[in-house]
Amino acid sequence: MKMDAVLQLVDASFQAQRDMEKSLRDIDRRALNAMILVKRHGKALAGYGVVAQAFRERAARLREAAARLQADIAPLIEVQMRILQHGRLQDSILEMERRLGIRGTRCASLSDSRKAWTERILGEEEQAHLILRRLLATVEKLLEGIEEQEYVVTNGRIEAALVEAVGAPLMRVSRDMGEAVAAVADAIRRYKTQLENLAYESSPRI
Repeated sequence: MKMDAVLQLVDASFQAQRDMEKSLRDIDRRALNAMILVKRHGKALAGYGVVAQAFRERAARLREAAARLQADIAPLIEVQMRILQHGRLQDSILEMERRLGIRGTRCASLSDSRKAWTERILGEEEQAHLILRRLLATVEKLLEGIEEQEYVVTNGRIEAALVEAVGAPLMRVSRDMGEAVAAVADAIRRYKTQLENLAYESSPRI
């Protein structure tokens, strides 16, 4: 993975983290609004109260999954930076060998060093690829959580439609929850695409 790809990874990770944090805060706020509305109307909205609680619980799970996702970003960037550094050292050795070759001289120690750095780079690239795959697996878990949230939102809309007295406020709350879920889903899917592109770019070298 080249330097520009590493920088793209840093930018994508920062943007995804910011988008997810904002969207998850919105999800939690929408859930609180729903629960306040439920408490205000008592037993009439008992069914919707179950929906609102489920929505908030799943939002907490999404935050935990997002935190696990970020935990792998720093190690991935670190290993990619090491690969770049090792690659520069390897290039220096190759240049020294080339110059010695022009003079008709061979240096076994340089050749051994170059092979050692090549093996180290291959090991680091394998580690980077494993981290990328782990990140993608975590992203898949996040998307599964989003699907659960979308299901809860759908149930909320059904419950809102069944309560005539406060149906309109509930429908607005449900719509807001749906928009918040859609926003975090978009952020996660964009990030997944970027990770898949990086995994594809790095896989031929492993």
